[in-house]
Amino acid sequence: MEKFLSNYDEQVTPRLKWVTETQLEQIHYASLEVLERTGIKVQHPQALALLKDAGCMVKDDLARIPGWLVEECLRLAPKRVAVANRLGERVMPLEKNRVYYGTGSDLPFTIDIETKERRTSSKRDVVEAAKVMDFLPNYDFIMSYAIASDTNPAVSDLHQFEAMTANTGKPVIFTAHNAENTEALIEMAAACVGGEDNLRKNPYIILYSEPISPLVHTLDGVGKMFKCFEYDVPVVYTPGVLAGATTPVTKAGCITLMNAEALAGVVMAQLFKKGSPIVIGGGATPMDMRTTTTLYGAPETSMNYAVMTQLAQFYGLPNFTEAGCVNAPVPDVQAGVEAAMSILMTQLEGCNLVHDVGYLEGGKTGYLPFLVICDDIIDMARYTGRGTNTSPEHLAVDCIDQVGPGGNYMGHEHTFKHFRQEIWNPRYFIRYHWEQWEAKDKKLPIDLALEKVKDILEKHQPAALPNGAAEEMQAIIKRRETECAG
Repeated sequence: MEKFLSNYDEQVTPRLKWVTETQLEQIHYASLEVLERTGIKVQHPQALALLKDAGCMVKDDLARIPGWLVEECLRLAPKRVAVANRLGERVMPLEKNRVYYGTGSDLPFTIDIETKERRTSSKRDVVEAAKVMDFLPNYDFIMSYAIASDTNPAVSDLHQFEAMTANTGKPVIFTAHNAENTEALIEMAAACVGGEDNLRKNPYIILYSEPISPLVHTLDGVGKMFKCFEYDVPVVYTPGVLAGATTPVTKAGCITLMNAEALAGVVMAQLFKKGSPIVIGGGATPMDMRTTTTLYGAPETSMNYAVMTQLAQFYGLPNFTEAGCVNAPVPDVQAGVEAAMSILMTQLEGCNLVHDVGYLEGGKTGYLPFLVICDDIIDMARYTGRGTNTSPEHLAVDCIDQVGPGGNYMGHEHTFKHFRQEIWNPRYFIRYHWEQWEAKDKKLPIDLALEKVKDILEKHQPAALPNGAAEEMQAIIKRRETECAG
């Protein structure tokens, strides 16, 4: 058989498109109309002055942004943002159709792996989550997954960052209380990579900051963003909303408002410093009108993210979205369905930074074994997203001819050559016959995941910090504690 076929595709990566180019243009122009007609409230004096000097209509703290300025700033924003790990390796280029997964941050509660009881999160939970995610291969970046509630509240964000960066070599997306703490966090990160110049060259940290919907850009939210841009640290500046409460209830209305807020962030970023590395997107969850719950696991949420990802690709900018976050309070059947559906969609959409993986109870509770289960789900989604190879070797016509009618393929060399790549093999899902499962004590995937978590925490050693870095981070935390107390 001919080995090479001209003008044929051997493998096409499947892609999911939710709306047309015309619909994207409609949302874009609607967002520009919001910025021009309604405007935004800006509580950061420097940002307000920059907007006024750039040609915006400013009255008190309300700024109306003309469409031409938005278009100009979109051209200035980097289309690609390269993110490194703590070792200086550029492992996470944020560009079209590159999909990366990680957890979210700041969960107030944790299900204890020993007692199985839900309790308040602590710094130890941040440490353990970082170790587990450092080990699991399908998590590309780290967020805290817990709140260090047993530390000084004024610097709990610094404690969370210390716990993360000391226990993983992977890129870290961090939250911060204010601009001053953000600068301290950047100092801590620089200490872990041999200085500020190395951090600028290969940033392994990304700030997560938000406006307050609808259309309010706060002193702290903008201040943290500007502080990062002084050091060339990338920033995720995206709204987190409740459709029907802080945005219109309609999907298109929710996305229009969120996109307007994100575009305003792009404008302020580029006016502050041309080429500032900013990531757009957001948390587009509806509110359950019966319970006021944030509907992380709802189909509407995934539908919104599909459109928002296309919008980011329309602009050529990196985006930040969510998947693997569920409303189920425990890792049960509902949790598996909600996580799997959303993770598969983000993979097929080509989202960039997909966070909040492993959230339970609508973003309130974490459980480390659920992270392990989600690692398998991500692996399954990535396998699906690679598509089907139709090369001559994979079409297997020669193999079919050799085996012939009534034959068996189990012993053929073609099977041995390809079965490991062609048949996805989960780590924790169960595929035994009943008798085999009984012989293994009828353990469920979550039981196997719990065993794996305990094994990781006992044996895994993340990449070590440079000499003196741990002590320097401690000194920075103590300095900020003194400054906050004064």
